[in-house]
Amino acid sequence: MLDVEAFKENERLAWNLCAERYDRCLTTPFTPFCQELVSLAQLASGQKVLDVATGSGLAALLSASRVGSEGRVVGIDLSDVMIQLARERASALEVSNVEFLQMDAESLEFPTDFFDAVLCALGLMLCPAPARALSEMYRVLRPDGIVALSVFGQGSKVALRAFIEPFIPYMPPTPQRGPSIFGFGHTETLEEALKEAGFSEVRAEQRPHILTLDALEDIWEMVLSLGRLGQMQSRLPDKTREELKQEVLRIAREKYVDPRGGLELPFELTYAVARK
Repeated sequence: MLDVEAFKENERLAWNLCAERYDRCLTTPFTPFCQELVSLAQLASGQKVLDVATGSGLAALLSASRVGSEGRVVGIDLSDVMIQLARERASALEVSNVEFLQMDAESLEFPTDFFDAVLCALGLMLCPAPARALSEMYRVLRPDGIVALSVFGQGSKVALRAFIEPFIPYMPPTPQRGPSIFGFGHTETLEEALKEAGFSEVRAEQRPHILTLDALEDIWEMVLSLGRLGQMQSRLPDKTREELKQEVLRIAREKYVDPRGGLELPFELTYAVARK
């Protein structure tokens, strides 16, 4: 049985370890994904917006420009290092209508009916109790408020799955692994979860994306930037880490190299929008 609190603490430590690499490797490639999510939320000037599992703040900062100086955006994340990176980015960009707080998505420290919109970009599938996270999103939304989510699509259509497979022998036993990051890959699964949390007018659809990397070696940096995987490899002997790296590079070389020598990685995402 999963020890939820121990799992969350390990997640915090894992993302703290990988935060700077994640920010460096994935902020630019993930920008189109977040732009699409923010667009689906139909944000308006003056709104209050919550970005759950904000990471280094990408979706929150995109939202801040939509709601304008009269609006307010709050980004929350379990990782204190991610929150610090998000604050630094906001300061560098001179964005003053956004704040970032360390907080658990399953226990939001906000009043009921407080936000006009809630976003969650590629975060719900990381929660050990996603139903609780959705219930909290529902609670803090005002009546008729909108939630917009993105999660990984079907594993067979997300290149990341191929790069996870070499790590499986080194993962903890199944009950301790937490949820599958592809658990919401089918639209009906996400739709049902939103309805069970109380949302209405639920719409979900899968959209294909291509994540491009400039060089073959970049895939290893990307893998190391992904919380649990980065933490896991950091605890392995040097020889094992090198073997994993070579296997990841082999998979990338055989499946995803493009004519210019970079990589084109299919990334199907499931997007969902609903109302309270």
